Amino acid sequence: MQIDGSNERHIQVSFFIKNEKEISIPDDVFDVPTTADSENLNALVNQSIKQNEDDWTDTKFELLIGETFLRSTLNEFIEEYSVDTEHVVKIECILGLEPPKPLFDLPAPDWISSVHSFNKYVLATTFNGEILVWDRKGKKIAQISKDSGTAYKCSEIITSPKGDSIDGLTLAVSGEKPSISILEFRGKMATTLQQLRGHERSVSSIATNKDKTRLISGAFDSHLKVWNLQESAGSIEKPTESNDKSKRKKENFVTKVPMVTLGGHKDAVVAVKWSAWNDAHCVSASWDHSIAVWDLELAGEISRIRHSKAFTSIDVHQTTGLVISGSADSIPRLFDTRSTEGSLVKQSFVGHTGWISSVKWHYAQPNVFISGSFDSVVKLWDIRSSKTSLYDLHGHTDRVMCVASGDDATILSGGADSTVKVFGQ
Repeated sequence: MQIDGSNERHIQVSFFIKNEKEISIPDDVFDVPTTADSENLNALVNQSIKQNEDDWTDTKFELLIGETFLRSTLNEFIEEYSVDTEHVVKIECILGLEPPKPLFDLPAPDWISSVHSFNKYVLATTFNGEILVWDRKGKKIAQISKDSGTAYKCSEIITSPKGDSIDGLTLAVSGEKPSISILEFRGKMATTLQQLRGHERSVSSIATNKDKTRLISGAFDSHLKVWNLQESAGSIEKPTESNDKSKRKKENFVTKVPMVTLGGHKDAVVAVKWSAWNDAHCVSASWDHSIAVWDLELAGEISRIRHSKAFTSIDVHQTTGLVISGSADSIPRLFDTRSTEGSLVKQSFVGHTGWISSVKWHYAQPNVFISGSFDSVVKLWDIRSSKTSLYDLHGHTDRVMCVASGDDATILSGGADSTVKVFGQ
């Protein structure tokens, strides 16, 4: 089978696919002109599959040659990456991710520090201490100003309601203050249930475990702390007045001290995540140029990865345990913290032009992650291709501060342009 191009230079290619048991691609060798691009080759792959499967429906594949997606003609690709054409060029076919489309542009009163998607809602926190919730039609349904004027830097959803209301939503939030507040939402109001106190400087990152009974935090005091979120442990009752002095309403909440404090970093701890392979382990990243793995039961360090740049963000894959990171440069990196052989950096992803502010694994695509950068661009990457991103998502007019992946395959980003962007199908 050939693609027309009799007057052009030709090369021989074959196609294959991994980990897709329901798709069988013939291992035929094809003679194709080097003027062919991914669209031409996609048509060829689909045509070859149809010869064996009458009911096959044309499907878009991403075409991977070596570690790079084909984004040009074969001729341009061969010249740029010095591909050996003396032998058959093997092209991996990867089921294509549909390009995300802009769904909503949600305005906020200040820079966005964190963003989440849950049920039918989008939640964001801002650097002026507000919490905003929108529905999936882009309508704002709540704006909480409990700490207005005090920067929020991080948040974590503990429990989300399953109905059509945000009643019962519990959220951990922190930032400029050295404490963490656990809030419960009722209508357009939020009540403080617990305050976690023990850090000496502002808190920059928080994360809860799978069963939502423990929370870890990292702060500018260079420490990690572990907290028990269950009602009775390590707490004292302490009534306090709310910030709304006109009503002088009193809130009775529980104040808690940490279960464990972990020291070992030499600068701000800017990201914390729970381990995917051990419920008693966690991972932290710091401005001291290192990623550390900790054993919470032994209250000690297990291993450490050192780097040449300050880290800004990490996320742990919940199946593979691989760690994707952002740093004070333009390159997201993939680490295997369990590796004992070779380089701990498995991949470096080149494409951004500004610092990486936030990284997040895609909720539904196990090989895909999202990165946000000070270059105002959000990128989707497949870890099988380090030199070309899957898609670039534009729209922000200032630095991207945070990214997230929703359980409905939406992609969210918040920026210093005081907007939340929502992308989806």
